[in-house]
Amino acid sequence: MTTATGIFAEPAPKFSTESLHAVLGEHWALTDPVLKPLDSERDLNVLVDGRFVLKISNPAEQADVVDMETRALEHVHAADPELPVPETVATTAGEPVARPLDDAGRECLARLITLLPGSPLEGGPLDPDLAAQVGAVAARVSVALQGFFHPSAGRTLMWDIRRMPEVLAAAGIAAGRLGELAERVAPALAATATLPSGVQHADVTLTNVLASRASVTGVIDFGDMHHTAAVADLAVTLTSVLRLSGGDADRLWRLTDAVLRGYQRHRSLSPAEVAVLGELVIARLLTTLAVSATRRGPHADNHRYITQYDTNSEQALDLLSALSVPELAERLARLAGTRDLTAAISPDSLPARRAQAMGGKLAPLFYRRPLEIVRGEGPWLYARDGARYLDAYNNVAVIGHTHPAVTQAVSLQLAQLNTHSRYLHAGIVELSERILATMPAPLDTVLFTTSGTEANELAWRLATEYTGAGAAVIAEHAYHGASKWMADLSSNEWPAGYRPAHVATFEAPHGPAPELTETVAAERIRRADETLRAAGERPALVLADSQFTSEGILDVPGEFVAGLVSGAHTAGALYLADEVQSGYGRSGPQLWRFLLAGVTPDLVTLGKPMGAGYPIGAVVTRREIADALAGSYEYFSTFAATPAAAAAGHAVLDVLGLTDLPARAAATGTFLREGLRALAAEEPLLGEVRGTGLLAGVDVLGSGASTSREVTRALLSELVGQGVLAGSTGPRGDVLKVRPPLVWEDTHVSQFLERLRRALAELRA
Repeated sequence: MTTATGIFAEPAPKFSTESLHAVLGEHWALTDPVLKPLDSERDLNVLVDGRFVLKISNPAEQADVVDMETRALEHVHAADPELPVPETVATTAGEPVARPLDDAGRECLARLITLLPGSPLEGGPLDPDLAAQVGAVAARVSVALQGFFHPSAGRTLMWDIRRMPEVLAAAGIAAGRLGELAERVAPALAATATLPSGVQHADVTLTNVLASRASVTGVIDFGDMHHTAAVADLAVTLTSVLRLSGGDADRLWRLTDAVLRGYQRHRSLSPAEVAVLGELVIARLLTTLAVSATRRGPHADNHRYITQYDTNSEQALDLLSALSVPELAERLARLAGTRDLTAAISPDSLPARRAQAMGGKLAPLFYRRPLEIVRGEGPWLYARDGARYLDAYNNVAVIGHTHPAVTQAVSLQLAQLNTHSRYLHAGIVELSERILATMPAPLDTVLFTTSGTEANELAWRLATEYTGAGAAVIAEHAYHGASKWMADLSSNEWPAGYRPAHVATFEAPHGPAPELTETVAAERIRRADETLRAAGERPALVLADSQFTSEGILDVPGEFVAGLVSGAHTAGALYLADEVQSGYGRSGPQLWRFLLAGVTPDLVTLGKPMGAGYPIGAVVTRREIADALAGSYEYFSTFAATPAAAAAGHAVLDVLGLTDLPARAAATGTFLREGLRALAAEEPLLGEVRGTGLLAGVDVLGSGASTSREVTRALLSELVGQGVLAGSTGPRGDVLKVRPPLVWEDTHVSQFLERLRRALAELRA
């Protein structure tokens, strides 16, 4: 094993010009080559004919270490062929290494490697763009070395950051301020043992990074390779760059940002890695000063090379150590994007600060005691205090909270490109085609938005342009979005006494199914149309949530929906199926609730679950309707139809389709409603149970002096106490709304029913 008393103590190889010519002629058949000496700390490096570098290792260097370097270069070439690193030129005997004797009679290991273009960045100007390239190439080398193993990687080196305390002590400079800094970084050094590790280059510094015309052209010198944490390898690179800050704090942080930006384009850092990175840079700076102090005396002939970093290292050390450990870690976390936002505000002050900054009563929270939710996984949500809640409410997380497929798809796309839809992108087009493949044939056009509200608003524009009319017909307690236009088309949102003149309502399909015929529905639309025309208005659109969720989650017969469609067309209007809440497999394997009714709408709007947490929505319609709007306008929304949104959309469809989740969710929904009906049969506070697929609405009844709405609110709070998050809906807010992620299994249903039973018992106690 190579130690600090070996290669760092043994003098560098001694070869005269004649000896070098002899070595090159004997082992590589090069005659009369032109030679130029190159800088090196402990070896001998010579430029040969402007094409190669002859590397003669320190006589104390072991053959297995050189073998590791040679094999590592081969591995890197195979892993990342575009990464510019040297290639080894075989000897005339077909070997990668020759074993000449130097002028002092010491056997040395010699290699001839190809020369890469460019010059070392050390000593030259370094702007943020070039610093980012340095970070990028450091990451690429680290990633390319993944999977590489060699027994010699466990060697001991003075430059190993983890050995800083003993190197500092051996140099005799471990007292005073430097000793205090060594103690400061000790926990970070210890933490590297649990971080991602492997064989690392460990010396991707400005000395070993080549550049030409402001572009990195190569990485050389694998002589310091050893097994260590990947973040320690990054610390070496970052230290080398930050030494150029010249004591300027602003420049130091600009360069830090650049290196991290370039690095993370190829290798993402974990929060744990970023938490120790700053301390590892301090450790590397201390190591630099310690190695310099150790070697400058015994190697006075190489004094300039050995001490070249001392002044700049001390300047960078002053800037970084002026920050406390938490302050330094937070700055790096902000630049790396790993900051833990859940810890940004204390739990005690969070409610008041939210109310002060975010609209107060205009943006209310759920439940009597608001929850601070910090994490999600599958069907579960986790509060900051560690409490776990079964999610019976959120349909955005259609395939479960934080599904790795969505996380990975969006992250990879964001790392590659995310821009607006004025450019061609295959992912967006393919997502359109996949959505259309699930729709009836007349629907042939997809227009992307960022939300269900925006989708409904665009649908409204399409309808008014296509029909030339300006009024709408909605259900009596509908909700279709939060914008001004959609608030007017959301009777659920109207203040007392408010009714827009261009909006009429129809009675929602309450009551027994036999009474909800096509004729009944068409007649309700006719009466609404009549009301509008009496006011000088003409309907452009009839729209309804396919499950009538805001109306209390109604079991609407297909005949009734057919009557809404025919009634709309008779009135000269288009029919819109709002699938924002009931679509994306919630009603079963056909994906869309309107298909169960056997109708074909003129427009379909999608949202909420479409990106499983990533904002995306869409309008699906016929081309002739889209062309009507195109005759006068263009449609463009900056964040609609971005590649990242498409990545999320594809991931959701992939998981839904490949796991047969909609069919399983429909079966789970049946099991849920059966259990709810059994519970309601013995529970005086529960009434009728309704729903399709994995969706259920349960009427909650009044009790004594408490209204049904009051009982519902109390029940929701009791459910929170039982570890369940649910919601309410309906005209009076007295329908328990159970709309969980589709990943619920029967076991989750059983847990929900038992906790609901306990919550009801608490209410009666």
